[in-house]
Amino acid sequence: MRSEAFGQIGLLPNEFYGLEFEEYALLRKGYIDKIKTESYLLRFQTALICEAFIGKGNGARFVMDSWQLDEKSELSQEQIRSLLKAKREKEALKRIKQNQNG
Repeated sequence: MRSEAFGQIGLLPNEFYGLEFEEYALLRKGYIDKIKTESYLLRFQTALICEAFIGKGNGARFVMDSWQLDEKSELSQEQIRSLLKAKREKEALKRIKQNQNG
C-alpha cells in the first residue's frame, strides 16, 4: 500500500501517514478512475489517428476491438497471439485472392 501511495499516487510520507484508511481508499479510487479516464481518452485518440491510415470506420473498429480497457475482458498473451495470427492469415488470404483476380 505504501509503495502505491508513494510511487504511483505521489503522496509524501507525512501526507500518507496523516490519512485515515477510508480517506486513502477514496483517494486511491479517485486515482484509479483518473487513470481509466485517461486510458479511454488515449484509446479514442489512437483510434482517430488510425482512421487516417486504415480508413474511415476500420481504424476505430480495430483499435476499439483490440484495445480492451475493461479489466474483466483483458486478453491473455496467448489470446493476443492467436488473434494476431488469425489477422495475418486473413490478410494473406486477401492478398492471394487479389493476385489471382488481378
